[in-house]
Amino acid sequence: MEEKIGGPEITPEMVKLTFEALEAKGMIYYDQSGIYIPTERGWRLLMEIKPVKEVITGRGHENIIAKHKTTFEITKDKEIRKDADCIICVDANKACASLSNDLKNALKSGKEIRITIEAGETKDEVVAYGSPALKLTNKNDMVVRKGSFIDSRTLAILADKAACDLKRELVEKLKNPEIEVKITLEIK
Repeated sequence: MEEKIGGPEITPEMVKLTFEALEAKGMIYYDQSGIYIPTERGWRLLMEIKPVKEVITGRGHENIIAKHKTTFEITKDKEIRKDADCIICVDANKACASLSNDLKNALKSGKEIRITIEAGETKDEVVAYGSPALKLTNKNDMVVRKGSFIDSRTLAILADKAACDLKRELVEKLKNPEIEVKITLEIK
């Protein structure tokens, strides 16, 4: 079995969807010679993207179990049900729609994003990717996905971890309603 190096396997369907989204937004065009070429606008955006860092704060909650196998979610909701197995943070100060334009643009360029989740002295890191197809319009939630599904709540896709993969000592701290949760989003 061959070991993957450098992130998730990129499928032909993912490449096709990315090119279609970039072409629809006027970032690239299909040349007569059979290749995609960035437009002036596409080059400008690519060159303008600088490192971006944004911090989200929220709280832990007694119902956090973090057992979902494909996603994790950050929500502005103050209360969650016991079966909300993907939620890792409640009472967040931001959702997709309230992120900075710099971060949204960097995510829509398809860049890698590092997500650091901290509760007290315990932390874990997740690596995921943006996509030109991201909407980033949900006003209440942010979801990081191992897969490539995108809706208004999707912050990033192709993540190397879901809720069930987070360090269990971190999850134990996330169950404490008194603990402040700090989530740092960083694109380099």
